[in-house]
Amino acid sequence: MQEDTQNTESIAVEVETPAQDKDTDKAEKPRRKSPEREEVRLAVNPSVLLSKEGFALYIGKTVAAVVAMAKENKAPAIYMADPINPGYAELYFNREEWDDACKQLIESAPPEWHDWRNRLFLFKPTSGRRKKKTDEQQAA
Repeated sequence: MQEDTQNTESIAVEVETPAQDKDTDKAEKPRRKSPEREEVRLAVNPSVLLSKEGFALYIGKTVAAVVAMAKENKAPAIYMADPINPGYAELYFNREEWDDACKQLIESAPPEWHDWRNRLFLFKPTSGRRKKKTDEQQAA
């Protein structure tokens, strides 16, 4: 019995040494790592004014697309200038105005657009071909 335990101890030592060699190899190799950026997240209840990054997350577009929308006056954008340095301005978007405009678009949409609600199914609809074949077979 004692011999068995001695063998397992020697095996455990042998197993640990290659793992230690791998760790030293990793430490010796220099790694080039790009700087990590902090992820922008929206709060549960975001404020009325959102930064360009926050607004891009809110509507599901890229930051460049949101900035282009602001330049073309396609979004409720507000430029806030620094009184000390008037040449520098930060871009903010009014979330409530955007939501109100989206609601207005939905309300004024044609009835055909609202038909998407009638096309929702809980189950996969059956194919029209199968139904036609069964109707033809029943008629024959």
